[in-house]
Amino acid sequence: MGTPLSNTAIASAPTCTVRDPRIATALATVPRESFPPVVGTWREWTRDALIRILEDLALRPRSRVLVVDPVSGYLPALLARLVEQVVVVCPAPSRAGLLAEQLGNEAVTNVHLSSFLEPRTASGNTRFDAILVAQPHPKGLPQELSSALSNQGRAIVPLDTASPPRHILRVLCSEEGLLFEEELDLTHYLPLLGDMLVDHGFVMRAEVADALRAAKKHGRMLGQELLHRGSVREDDLYRVLAEQHQMTFTDTASVLPRLDRQLLHSLPRKYLDHYRFVPVCIVKGRTTVVTTSLDLPLWDLRGVFEGTEVIAELTTPTDLQRIWTAIELGFVTEQVARSAPTSKPEESTRPVLEDSRAAGLFDAMLLDAVAERASDIHLENYHHGARLRFRIDGSLHDIGRYQLTAADLSSVVNVIKIAGDIDIAERRMPQSGRVHRRVGNHVLDLRVQTQPTLHLENVVIRILPQDRRPPTIEELGFKPSLADRYRRLLNEPHGLVLVVGATGSGKSTTLYAGLQMLAKDATRKVITIEDPIEFSIAGIQQTQVNQAVGFHFAQAMRAFVREDPDVILVGEVRDTETALETIRAAQTGHLVLATMHCNDTVDAVQRLADLGMHPNSIASELTAVMAQRLARRICNGCKVAAEPDAEVAAELFPNGIPADFRCFVGKGCPRCNDTGTRGRIAVVELLTIDAEMRRAISRRVVLDDLRTMAHKMGYVSLRDSALELVQSGDISMRELLDILSAEQMRPVV
Repeated sequence: MGTPLSNTAIASAPTCTVRDPRIATALATVPRESFPPVVGTWREWTRDALIRILEDLALRPRSRVLVVDPVSGYLPALLARLVEQVVVVCPAPSRAGLLAEQLGNEAVTNVHLSSFLEPRTASGNTRFDAILVAQPHPKGLPQELSSALSNQGRAIVPLDTASPPRHILRVLCSEEGLLFEEELDLTHYLPLLGDMLVDHGFVMRAEVADALRAAKKHGRMLGQELLHRGSVREDDLYRVLAEQHQMTFTDTASVLPRLDRQLLHSLPRKYLDHYRFVPVCIVKGRTTVVTTSLDLPLWDLRGVFEGTEVIAELTTPTDLQRIWTAIELGFVTEQVARSAPTSKPEESTRPVLEDSRAAGLFDAMLLDAVAERASDIHLENYHHGARLRFRIDGSLHDIGRYQLTAADLSSVVNVIKIAGDIDIAERRMPQSGRVHRRVGNHVLDLRVQTQPTLHLENVVIRILPQDRRPPTIEELGFKPSLADRYRRLLNEPHGLVLVVGATGSGKSTTLYAGLQMLAKDATRKVITIEDPIEFSIAGIQQTQVNQAVGFHFAQAMRAFVREDPDVILVGEVRDTETALETIRAAQTGHLVLATMHCNDTVDAVQRLADLGMHPNSIASELTAVMAQRLARRICNGCKVAAEPDAEVAAELFPNGIPADFRCFVGKGCPRCNDTGTRGRIAVVELLTIDAEMRRAISRRVVLDDLRTMAHKMGYVSLRDSALELVQSGDISMRELLDILSAEQMRPVV
């Protein structure tokens, strides 16, 4: 990450420019020809090397500098223009005389000449802010010079006898007096990354010193270590690396509008991934590429893009991944999220109040969330800072690559609130809003919920793709026997079919799969009342709850029964009024499909009773209850056989593991981001209400007895369904702890 550019790239680089105006003035006012070196001596550094060395030393006007054994008075005279005092040690009497003559001719008065390093200086009574050793020292900085270097001082020592030298040792003394050494090739000589990060205010000097020690121990580059520790943000690090290597820094939003798809597809993806770059465009004979590599062989790329000059722009690994994600999602120039038209006409006139960086962060989060198949984005504030998490396959995952501060998160929250038409000034009450966005070829309906907390506002965004169809019954992952029973229930002429489970257990998805089958039957009319409408299905009359005007589930149900429907879907039975209208619709000859929050199928009977439904009405109209959970599916790319988990097995099999029992796990691979799981599958139990069960419900039999009766009827419980998926290699044993309660884990006696 922090490696210098390659030889081929440097060879074509322009002459080093002077960034420090004080150094530029000194170079312009001190004529080099006035200080000829002693004949036959070692040559001095080139102008480019001197510029880089002087800028790296970061000399201040009141600094004291030690120069050891120079070949002429040029270097001391140059330094004399930059600092308060220069001490020159020159053991050779003849050369010392030459230095005195040259410095005297140029009227340099703040240089002190000596034939040896004075004892009081070496002992530490007087130390130097910088030390420049002119003659080669292959073994590095001598001990007597090390002790003369002040804390936070720097030293430069040539290591080879080349004339001028190629390899040097750069030494940094920390605040604690510890020395850190770095061997460099002068053709690659660059300002210290740590110094630049400190100068920009991204890290403290102590953090750099500590990170340098750890980086050496762990075999990492400094930038990698700082990122690993969370001391610096990725975009800040790469922005400084770009400055260090005199490159242009860029990001996703800057690249996508310029992206030439024809140029992009002219090279194999494997080739681009190997060299970690993306070709962007060709303009006026210059090919622009974006890369994360500081070693990109630009000279070799000239042969690839014949007849053009190749210019590399640096970006972060995260941004390069976003660029590829945008390409794969069908992103086109006019569809960059922040400037793209959306399905809401009024969005084109939304206030231009968005901070550009915060808006860019929000767009990047959306792009990453879509690429990683996230269902929700959680933006959270805590006393120790901000936190970003994605819910992927039902589990929350920390997304650490953004390194958000509390101020960053507040800015992003403001952008989201403006986009969702939420009161930006109200931070004391929870608020809701909706945002329509286009990400590549995907149209997203974003449901935004803000929440005031002890530490600023938190935001949760539910991502509802509007251009994605729901899975069919065949694609749900149901076993063939269960799928056939579900289809049979959908063909019933009347009755109530409930799909129950916890929030996010896939209840609506299961019902949508059934709706797709019903939509193909032109002889039946299907009406839905939903909150929200998650998928649009052709042939189905879908209606959205509107609480603002008092249009809710119960009111919709009363209206629907007068519209000659055959099937009615109720998004959720959540109150007595809705439950009553649902039962009435089933009693009047309609097939009613609905969801409800319950733990299992038998619990749904009690839930209806708790909502005030008469046991006789429940018994007569309830046709079936399907309870389900969503379990993480083992990744097919890394699935392997495994030994049964002892902790889980003790709960599942108190009397010992069956001899023919088998299970699997995912080892982790690139396809599943090393999680071992990818996607989810439904764990389902289906209870069909027969005559015996109806009589028991009418008699108000307690739940435990109803469950015992259901087991005797041979229904497959959540436990049995989950174990079947474990043995077939669809889910791991550990997954059962997340989807089953302790009671559900135990076998029924």
